[in-house]
Amino acid sequence: MGGRWTWAVVMVVLLGGMQPGAGQAQMRGASEESGADFCRSRTTEARTTEDRSLDVRGLAAVYCASSSLVRGALGAAHRSARPLFYGAVPAAWARAAALGRPGPAAAAYRLTLSQGGAYGAIVALKHAVGRPRPYVTHRLRARAERHASRRRPGDAYLSFPSGHAGLAATLATSWSMSHPHWFVLAPGALWATGVALSRLHLGVHYPSDILAGAVLGVGVAVLVHHLRATLTPARWQTPGGSPRSHAQSLPVTLRFRF
Repeated sequence: MGGRWTWAVVMVVLLGGMQPGAGQAQMRGASEESGADFCRSRTTEARTTEDRSLDVRGLAAVYCASSSLVRGALGAAHRSARPLFYGAVPAAWARAAALGRPGPAAAAYRLTLSQGGAYGAIVALKHAVGRPRPYVTHRLRARAERHASRRRPGDAYLSFPSGHAGLAATLATSWSMSHPHWFVLAPGALWATGVALSRLHLGVHYPSDILAGAVLGVGVAVLVHHLRATLTPARWQTPGGSPRSHAQSLPVTLRFRF
């Protein structure tokens, strides 16, 4: 039940952001106008080799989408991302404290390790690669206010890998592995996919950026859970918190035939 209610909160946050405010609507209108050249260039015959790359074509397919439903869903996913990035781990620990059992505490601990490990790896790769974001090299405008205003010019060269896609994949994977139920896995995968695609809609990442981020995020979460018997503190290594303890507590029946 804990996992079900956690993802119910996720969906409420996601759906609650479907109605943009006036400032967001103005920013969207300005970005649509400024990205018109980029979207129109996709339909012309005079394209460079770079324009024909899968990365640019994938970016254009999402960035230039005209469906209001797609734009609204991706905008909502984007607005839900940071609240969940900052709130998921504290919420998991609050749940563990309220339930007072080793299992929820172990799940919160693995979630913390996964998010921290993924964040560190993503930041290191961003600075090592230094890839320019799409709005630096193409005629489009970032729809994300922080990037559109260029308040932090250094961010313009931190495109690979996508931090949003990586952290969303990490949180969804870690929580789903701790609570392997369809009502945890399905909303988590849907939310993480929406957050990843929203980075293309905003014009701040290429498809390869979000793919690399998602693979990295899933990989870190899977590794943490694979090593849970080693990484989890001993006080949570009980039948409620460790599969190894479950295995040790199972009865064993031996049959001999002569």
